[in-house]
Amino acid sequence: MSKARVADSFHYKMSRVLVPTDGWYDELKAVAYYGEAELERYIRQHVKAFFSDYFVFPFKKDVVSSATAATKKPDLAMIRHDFAAWGIIEVEVGEHDIAHVLDQTGVFLHGDYNAPEMAGYIKTQLWRHCRHRASISRLTKLLSSKMPSVLVIADEVRDSWEEQLNDAGVDLCIFEIYKSTRGRNIYRAFGKYPAATVQEAHCRRHKSVANLFELVGNFAFKGATQNKQVYVWYGETLTRWSLILDQGRTYLQFLGKYNPLSPDQTYRIVADKRDRYYLEIN
Repeated sequence: MSKARVADSFHYKMSRVLVPTDGWYDELKAVAYYGEAELERYIRQHVKAFFSDYFVFPFKKDVVSSATAATKKPDLAMIRHDFAAWGIIEVEVGEHDIAHVLDQTGVFLHGDYNAPEMAGYIKTQLWRHCRHRASISRLTKLLSSKMPSVLVIADEVRDSWEEQLNDAGVDLCIFEIYKSTRGRNIYRAFGKYPAATVQEAHCRRHKSVANLFELVGNFAFKGATQNKQVYVWYGETLTRWSLILDQGRTYLQFLGKYNPLSPDQTYRIVADKRDRYYLEIN
């Protein structure tokens, strides 16, 4: 009788994070079940670290679409610390269908926000969850003058989600949870996060020097290194540039083998309050 052949290797897909001082952390959804309510709780516990320019609080109030009259209830809302912008946050687990997500967020994009009524509710939530006092008049002015941005926070990357949400005018960011055998958690976050912009400038590609961009407008690089290098986020890629100041003009020259910027696009550079820099397509 012949013996069954035993494979000498095997392959499987999983997501893990190694913390050298603490061992391996496995993606929580691979080892335990959780729903949207639990995901929202994790997000709220660490929201100050990820949304440092915003007050974030539960928002469990019905929103009626001005286009379809459909009614949906979001999960969270956010207001910038200077009250210059606000947004609605929908928490989703990745196993949901994109049609469900678009149905939810479509209502929030075209919501009929009753400013006086909503202002009273938000005033209470701001104090209860953020310990921040805001006047009804200030909140009413914000809600009356600006529609909210809409952000989806999901616990995993779905290839089809980002493009369809972007086309609809909705931002997407990912919040992954990892757990060790000791019961400790760490978190991985990426995607689009709201931040308060303090300065920006357009980037003009140099006509004759490869990988060289001139900044059009006033822009100060407070976060430059001693050897005049600047680190700039482009999407999920951290890029490195040489800062060149010449005759009153400011240039950035890409340092690296592969420049992710397209020669067919125009860009702008923005800085947040913590002197972090981001390149965006105009």
